[in-house]
Amino acid sequence: MQLSAVFLARVLLFVETLDLNPRGTAFYPAIVRAVVERYGFHKFPQKPEEFDEVKGVTFEGGLAEDVTIEKLVIYNNGLQLDTRLSTEVSEAKLVDALGWASETLGLVYKPEMVKRKAYVSQFSFYSDAPLLETNPILNGLSNKISRAVSGNLKVPASFQPSAILIGQDPEGQTLRLSHFSIERRAQTPFSEKKYYSAAPVATDLHFKLVEEYEKSVLAQKA
Repeated sequence: MQLSAVFLARVLLFVETLDLNPRGTAFYPAIVRAVVERYGFHKFPQKPEEFDEVKGVTFEGGLAEDVTIEKLVIYNNGLQLDTRLSTEVSEAKLVDALGWASETLGLVYKPEMVKRKAYVSQFSFYSDAPLLETNPILNGLSNKISRAVSGNLKVPASFQPSAILIGQDPEGQTLRLSHFSIERRAQTPFSEKKYYSAAPVATDLHFKLVEEYEKSVLAQKA
């Protein structure tokens, strides 16, 4: 497996924003100004309707030392931070921001206030392993579809398995999570052996899961 590009490394820390400002002493506009000044966000809330924490108060295009912050979102029940490095970096930058805000802006933050957290990891990669051709039944079905479509169009048409998805059972779940996927990179010839993967786990674990799957496929073919 060879990494091509990281598209998204998102962390969400679940904590009520009212708990961060328990007595309402921190002035929201002053917090926004300080955050923009510290991180240099190019896009930030300015209109009253942009301060809706249910929809998310969004900052975009900032810099934390040498790390580009793609997006920071403040919800009424949590905080989100996106980078394109790794979820580990994203989480570290968000925790650092909370510590800074508690020291300088009058907010209240302690690590134990975060009871839950979630991740979204997305990247593309190259692999010589036939990652999506592990089921002979699907391979046979693909061949039948290829022949049928080629006959209809009178030109060659090649169909192959294009994705695997592992999703969350929605029963009893209140939080919608990303599925785990390995799929062909969109608009890319299959011959390039380029794939895209998404997962609701930390980036390091995401890499490891894909690598383990790749090794299992190669072992099966051997």
